[in-house]
Amino acid sequence: MPDNFNYSDKLNHVEQRSELSALLQNQITELQSSTGGRADWPKHTRFAGEAEFWMQVHRALLGATSTLPQRCATMMLLDEPSERKKHLTQISQLGGQLIHHAHTHHHVEDHHFFPIFKTTYPKLNHHLELLDGDHHVLTEALDQLETALRTLPVRTDQSRNGQSEFKVKTEQLLAAARRVDKLFNRHIADEEEICIPAILQL
Repeated sequence: MPDNFNYSDKLNHVEQRSELSALLQNQITELQSSTGGRADWPKHTRFAGEAEFWMQVHRALLGATSTLPQRCATMMLLDEPSERKKHLTQISQLGGQLIHHAHTHHHVEDHHFFPIFKTTYPKLNHHLELLDGDHHVLTEALDQLETALRTLPVRTDQSRNGQSEFKVKTEQLLAAARRVDKLFNRHIADEEEICIPAILQL
């Protein structure tokens, strides 16, 4: 593989790619073939433990990223101030938990797993550069989501100003939540294709 790696290339950037590039995929074929496909991972003798826990964390994150925009969209349809306030509280709690858990998980990956992979599997260097680039984009998206959440609670009354503020703030929050959901789905799918076979071979 060439020494240079350009994360900003549309084949690599998490907001533009639709899968791992053929170049990156070819580099992990051998590693993947030794552990089978995704459906075979749970059957592996080393799956119980770090690999299983990693995937459980990912499923929890994806559950939160899919639920958050759904709740935001539902809240936008509500007219009753008390119902709006209840949804605002739930959304704030869910969003805060998502942001905290995502940052914690990425810290563990960046400072524990990725350095081990880099030493053990030299062929994964560019794959790890890809995932590191993803983490920077995800951090920016999570910061955007946190900023949108900090504007809550917005006014939930039925006055003209209250309605206008509610609409603007919830639309901003919904856009941020949808972006996070889209990015996490792409990132996690690719990260597991790279890292789960590596964990199973450690």
